[in-house]
Amino acid sequence: MLDRLTCAASCERLQKLGFIDGSELPMPSRMPRHDDLEPLGVSFFKSSLNDELDMSNLTLPRTFFGRSDLSKVSIKNTNSSESNLCWNEFVAIDFGLSDLSLCDGRSSNFYTVTFSNSDLTRTDLRHSRFKHCVFYGAIMDGTILTRTQAVRLSLSNEQRSTIDWRWFSDPVPDGG
Repeated sequence: MLDRLTCAASCERLQKLGFIDGSELPMPSRMPRHDDLEPLGVSFFKSSLNDELDMSNLTLPRTFFGRSDLSKVSIKNTNSSESNLCWNEFVAIDFGLSDLSLCDGRSSNFYTVTFSNSDLTRTDLRHSRFKHCVFYGAIMDGTILTRTQAVRLSLSNEQRSTIDWRWFSDPVPDGG
């Protein structure tokens, strides 16, 4: 596994790619929400990220992704813990080795997404759809999923035993 860039170096890289202004944004004190008056940190709202963009090896906790389309993007080995990932389309994304712990990923679509060896501890994924996703070696301790989602997910018995299974998918996240 490669070392991750610092938060400041990650912001500088995103600036060079044209995604943010300034070299460093303040670290939000909490997970960003759709109704924050000003973006608290790194934010992708109604964005289209594609064409094999490389956003790997970054440190971007508490990032806001809302109503965005991400396709053929590598977010491998990136710390995106405590990020808001609601209401997005993730297509052909590599989240392998990434820290996605404590994220809110409800009401998103994940198609051909790799979560191999990523950390999904206590991430809420209710109301999300998964198709052709790989969870090999992913840490799923306390990941929130519904029993109806279980049918479509290829998970190991160990992963299934650590998931926080819910019978109902409520609540729907705000911002939809």
